[in-house]
Amino acid sequence: MTVLALLGVAFVSALVPVVNLEVYLGAMALFRESGGWWPVAGLGLVAAVGQLAGKTLFYFAGRGVITLPKRFRKPVLEAAVTTERPRRERTVAAMKVWRQRVEDRPWLSVVFVGTSASVGLPPFALVSVAAGALRIPLPIFLIAGLAGRWARFVTVLALVQVSTG
Repeated sequence: MTVLALLGVAFVSALVPVVNLEVYLGAMALFRESGGWWPVAGLGLVAAVGQLAGKTLFYFAGRGVITLPKRFRKPVLEAAVTTERPRRERTVAAMKVWRQRVEDRPWLSVVFVGTSASVGLPPFALVSVAAGALRIPLPIFLIAGLAGRWARFVTVLALVQVSTG
């Protein structure tokens, strides 16, 4: 039951910015019995899978496959798409340049997605949309995103476990 709750909270936190998964994970680590490092790795993986399931919706929105509901569209897509003509043209030109860079250097997409997924800068929701718009292959997005999110969540769990002794 704990794993399903974690999966659900992780999915919701991917879509709703005010739901903080790191705080939830920290509370889980505080109130559960220490079982070694394998449970930490497992819980980190569950959290990463839930988060990535939600962020994949942003990826598909960036690809144009789905349209996000209005409440998600405004904060996430407003920065990427603007109605101002000169700014929109600059954005389109920049996207073409970055799409070419990503196609020429596949490792760049792994670094781009993986860094954002683990560190959170730039925000992973925006990177997910950008990854879709840049046509980064879905398997690369999923693998790099999962690895980055897993590293982030295992770090949170491990830090809480170490600090509580």
